[in-house]
Amino acid sequence: MPDLRKYWQEIRALEKTLPECVWLVSVDNPRRGQVGGCVVEAAGALAAKLLHAKSHRLAEPAESDAHQARELAAKRDAFDARLRRQGISVVPIVKRN
Repeated sequence: MPDLRKYWQEIRALEKTLPECVWLVSVDNPRRGQVGGCVVEAAGALAAKLLHAKSHRLAEPAESDAHQARELAAKRDAFDARLRRQGISVVPIVKRN
C-alpha cells in the first residue's frame, strides 16, 4: 500500500517550486494508448500532480510560444469567419508616405 503522507509531502514540495501557472507537455504512454506532445497550461497544484505521476513534463519556452501562436491564429480565424458570416468585410488600409 502506498504511503499517502509521503505522496502528499512530495506533491506539496514540488508545488512550492512551481509558479502559479505552468505550461506542460504530455508524454507518450503506450500502456494507455496515449500519444504525447499535447501542450496545456495548468495551475501549479495540478501541475505538481501531473509531474509527479510522470504523465507530463515542463514545456520548453519554444513549445509554449508555438502553442500560444497557434491558439491566437485559430481565434483570429474564427473571428474573421464569424464576421464573414455576418456579411462584414474588413479591409486593411495601408498608409503610404
